[in-house]
Amino acid sequence: MSKIKPFLLTIMIAIAALVAVIPASARMGEDVEPGGGGGGGSYPPPTSTSTGNSLTQESSWQSSNGGRYMYTKATLQRAGALAGQLDVVTRTKNNVKLTGFTGGVFILLRNIDGAVIGATSIQKFGVDGQWIGRYDRTDYWSWSFDPQVAAATHSIEIIQQHSAKELDDQLAYWQSTICGNLERLGLPKPPYGCP
Repeated sequence: MSKIKPFLLTIMIAIAALVAVIPASARMGEDVEPGGGGGGGSYPPPTSTSTGNSLTQESSWQSSNGGRYMYTKATLQRAGALAGQLDVVTRTKNNVKLTGFTGGVFILLRNIDGAVIGATSIQKFGVDGQWIGRYDRTDYWSWSFDPQVAAATHSIEIIQQHSAKELDDQLAYWQSTICGNLERLGLPKPPYGCP
């Protein structure tokens, strides 16, 4: 009996490790939000709406293994007393049993010509594996832009994915692009990030 216990323990650990990397089969096709969800680590076509003073964008992301999700909805006030205010809700969800992940999201503002004229910093949200702890969370956050930049914004782009160094590199690239675009367009620069 003493030789069987270590063998059984080894088998149990191997099964637990395998389950940790395979998402729950019952939830593989489940969307984070109704009508959304993407596959294979892609960025599905976002939905946007514009009403007078505000611009709203929704987007979802799903990891290539189908077990990790993010959904973000952002609303930018383009005019009025709250011009420049960006209000955002981000949901991060993990269907993997034993390993967690950290998702990252940042938002780009584009003018009518598609030039990037604003960006938030990266917001990172971590979730645990389903068997470990908190695996589904919703966070509310906001960002402020210069009202002139908000007024010149024609569209919002939401970038979200598993947060790694490459996401930081993407934001650094966009930040340098924004500084040049704002200067060429004669729009005010943010108090950070631009020389």
